[in-house]
Amino acid sequence: MISTSFVVYFIAILALTITMLLVSHLLNPKVPLRTNNLPFESGIVAQGDTDIRWNVNYFLVAISFVIFDIEAVFLYIWSIVVMEAGWHGFFITSFFIFILLIALLYEIKQGAFLWGEKTPVENATISRGKEA
Repeated sequence: MISTSFVVYFIAILALTITMLLVSHLLNPKVPLRTNNLPFESGIVAQGDTDIRWNVNYFLVAISFVIFDIEAVFLYIWSIVVMEAGWHGFFITSFFIFILLIALLYEIKQGAFLWGEKTPVENATISRGKEA
């Protein structure tokens, strides 16, 4: 049986979502202006070529940050209940840390944290060679 609090919560979420969509639609300007179609970033109108290739290391570091940030959250929770978890919890947490250590070593081996060195893109040089 579904509890009353769940039904009230679900109705509140639906009402909030519909209200937000309705207010957004009502406040949206109806006439598209020429300036509305310009790309806009941080208060500055873009100039020149915006097709910039980002280094993949940026994304690898970002993903690594998220992974190890989540690890910190789990370890913080574990540190609160460490006495109740006992030896079983210690071994499970040690295994968790070991798996993350293997992932970190793998990322280091792949060169995810080498910011100063540029790795050549083989496909780009091959495709340029064929076109020339």
